[in-house]
Amino acid sequence: MRSGVKILGILVMALLLQSTMIIPCLAEQQPPPKIPVRVKGPTASGDVKLRIYPDGRTKVSGHISTFSKPAEKPAAAIPYHATYQCRYEPISEDGVLMKCHGVMGPEPGALESVPEEFRGRLGELEFSMSYSEKFTRSGPTYNGAFMISLPEAFHANGSFRALDGIGPMESSFMLYADITLWYSKLNTTRANVEQTVKMFPSIKGFMVALIEKLTEGEVRISDLTLKPVKIGDEKAELKFSFESRGDFYEGLAKFIEKLPEFSKEMKPQIEGGVKPEIPPEVAEAFRGIAKYVRELKDVRYEYAVPMSGNFSTSWDGVDMILRINSSTIYKGDLDKQFTEILRIKCKMIEELLKLMSKEVGEEQAEAMEKILDLATNSEYRFSESSFEFSTKMNGLGETVTEMRFQDLWVKPKDLKELFWVIEYVSRVSPQEDLHLTIESGATQDKLTLIRISPEILAAAKPIEETRYSSTWKLFNLPFRRLKIEVSKNPWRVADLNYTEYQAEFKGVKHVVEIASNSTIASIKPLMNGLEIMVSGRAGGLGAMNLTTPKSAVDGMILTMIDNKPLKAKIGASEKRYWIYMIYTHSHKTIKILWERPEIAVNVAERRIRVGEEVEVSGRIMVMGRPLEGVKLEILLDKVAAKSLITGADGSFRTTLKLEEEKTYEINARYRFLDREFYGEPVKVAAYIPFYQKPWFIMMIIIVVVLIAAAIIIWRTRRILSRV
Repeated sequence: MRSGVKILGILVMALLLQSTMIIPCLAEQQPPPKIPVRVKGPTASGDVKLRIYPDGRTKVSGHISTFSKPAEKPAAAIPYHATYQCRYEPISEDGVLMKCHGVMGPEPGALESVPEEFRGRLGELEFSMSYSEKFTRSGPTYNGAFMISLPEAFHANGSFRALDGIGPMESSFMLYADITLWYSKLNTTRANVEQTVKMFPSIKGFMVALIEKLTEGEVRISDLTLKPVKIGDEKAELKFSFESRGDFYEGLAKFIEKLPEFSKEMKPQIEGGVKPEIPPEVAEAFRGIAKYVRELKDVRYEYAVPMSGNFSTSWDGVDMILRINSSTIYKGDLDKQFTEILRIKCKMIEELLKLMSKEVGEEQAEAMEKILDLATNSEYRFSESSFEFSTKMNGLGETVTEMRFQDLWVKPKDLKELFWVIEYVSRVSPQEDLHLTIESGATQDKLTLIRISPEILAAAKPIEETRYSSTWKLFNLPFRRLKIEVSKNPWRVADLNYTEYQAEFKGVKHVVEIASNSTIASIKPLMNGLEIMVSGRAGGLGAMNLTTPKSAVDGMILTMIDNKPLKAKIGASEKRYWIYMIYTHSHKTIKILWERPEIAVNVAERRIRVGEEVEVSGRIMVMGRPLEGVKLEILLDKVAAKSLITGADGSFRTTLKLEEEKTYEINARYRFLDREFYGEPVKVAAYIPFYQKPWFIMMIIIVVVLIAAAIIIWRTRRILSRV
C-alpha cells in the first residue's frame, strides 16, 4: 500500500511541476492560445490509455519514458541502472497480496574509471537486511536483522524490533548491534575510538534533549549507548543499542509545527540585531501539514491492515547489484485505505503550495489547486494493478526514466475536470511523442460512447481512430469539449476490447468484428474460419462476441477452444452472424469454423406394403464429429413429417407410415439459423398386393355372382322340367 500511495503521489507532483513551467493559460473565461511556447525540460514519450466506464470509473494503463540531460557535462558520472516493480493480487474476498522487487547497480563497465582498489573493496562489501511483519492487537510489529561488512575494515551485525502502535498503544523502535572496527583500514586509531566511546554519554544527552524538545516530549529516547567489548591494538569490538518510545506521529506533527520557529533561529540577524519575522502564512501552512499528519495517524489502519509480510535487501558484490524483495498480505478494503491516505497526502501538498502562490502567480496557483482538488476528491482502486519504475544514466549524465502501470482504477469526482487537466497539461507542456488513447468502457449491459465534435476535430485530429477509441498526441488537445454518453451494450461483453479484422475467404475480403474482454494476441485466417489467440488473468472469466458477414460463411458455425468443442450462443441479424462465447482465462486458442454438415439417411426397406411403417435412420456429422442434441426434421416428399433430436453419436431413428400406393422420397433436414442442410434423399415404394386390389376383388365378386346365377338358373330349369 505504501508503494502505491507513493506512486500516485509522484504522478500528482509531476502534474504540478508541469503546471509550474509556464504561466497558466487555461482559465475558464479565457481559453489558452492554440500553440503555447514550448518549455525546456525533460522530453516524454510513450502511450497512456484511459478506458472510461459508464459509472465514471476510468482504468489507466500504459508507459511513459522521459529523457533529460544536464545543462553541463558533469565532471564525473558513474552510469547506473535501477528498477523497482510492484504488483497487487487479490488472494481472497478481502485479502490482497503486494509483491515488490527491485535491483540497482552500476552499468557494466561503468567502474573501469574508478581506482582498482575501490572497485575491489566494493566487490568485497557484504550487506543484507531483512524483517518480518505481523499485525497484532497493538499494531503492526517488525522484527529484523542486518549485517554490513567490509573484510578487515568494518563489520556490524544486529537486530531491530518496532511497533507501530494503534489506539492508546505507544510506538517503539529498538536496535542492537555488534560492531568491529579495524583501525588501519579506516584511517583511525585506538585512541580515537576510545575518545568516541568516552564522549558518547554526552552525545546521548544532547540527542535525548534535542528529540524531546523537537517533539515536545512525544518521542523519548530511553537508551542510546556505545559500550566497548574489547579495544585492542588492531581492532575494537563495540556494542551499540538504541531504544525509543512514544507517539511518533504526534511527535512528527509537533516537530513540523516548530519548523518555522527553528528556521527563524537559524537565519542571520538583520539591522537592529533582531531575527527576521516568519510570515504568518508560512506558520499557518506548517500547522496545516501537522494537522494532516495527525489525520494520517488516525486513518492509516482504519480500512485495511498488513496481516503479515517480509522484506529483504542485499548487496551482490559479484554482479555489483543491490537487490530488494518484499511481500505483504493486506486484509480489508485496501482501495478505500489507499484513497484516504492519498487524500491526506494531497492535502499536505496543497498546504505547501500555499507557500508558492506568490512566486508562481495567482492563476498558476489556481490551476495547481484545481489539479490537487481533482486528485484529492477522486477514488482509487489498485488491488489488481501493477507498477514498474526504472531509470538509467550514462556517463554524460543523461538519464532515461521509464514508468509502466497497468489496471490502475480512478473514479474522478467529475470527468469534465479530468479532461480539463489533460487539456491543461497538453498546452503547458506539449509532448508530441506521448500518445493518449481514450477508450469506451463497458459493463455487460451498458457501454460508454465518447463523442468527438467537429469543433474538436477542427483544432486537433486523432492519429488513430476505431469504433470505440481514439489516439491523440499530447499536444494542444481541446478535450474540454469531449462529450460522454451511455448507451445499451450491443455486445453483452463487459470490459470489452474491440477489434476489426479484415479476412479473406475464397478471394473475397470481409470485415470481422470482435468484442472480447481478453487480450487478443493474434488472429489467423483459415480456409474455413478464424483462429484467435487470447490471454487473460489465469482463472478469470473470458467472454467474446464475434460477428461475421453471412456471405463469408459457407456452412454451419462451430466453436472450439484448444481443439475441443466450446458451447456458444449463435444468432443472426439481417446481414451478419454473431457468436457469443464464455471460457476460463489463460492462454487459449479459439477457432471459429464453418462447414457443411453431412447427413446420411437410410431406410430398412425400399419396398413395403401400403399401411405399414418404414424405419428411417441415419447420422449427422460435421468435420468428422457427430452433432449431438440437434433438432432434425424427417421429410416425406419434401414435407416435414416428423422432428427428432439426435443422440450422442449424432444418430437418429424413427418410423413413417406410408398410406398410399406410390414411390415416396424420404430425406432429413437440419436447420441452422436461417440456413437449411439436407441429406441424400432415399426412395421407398409402397405397394398393395394384387389380391388386395379393388379390381381383383370385383372380379371375384363377379365370378361368385355368375356362379350363383348359373346355379339358380340350372336349378330353376330342372324344377320346370319336372313340372
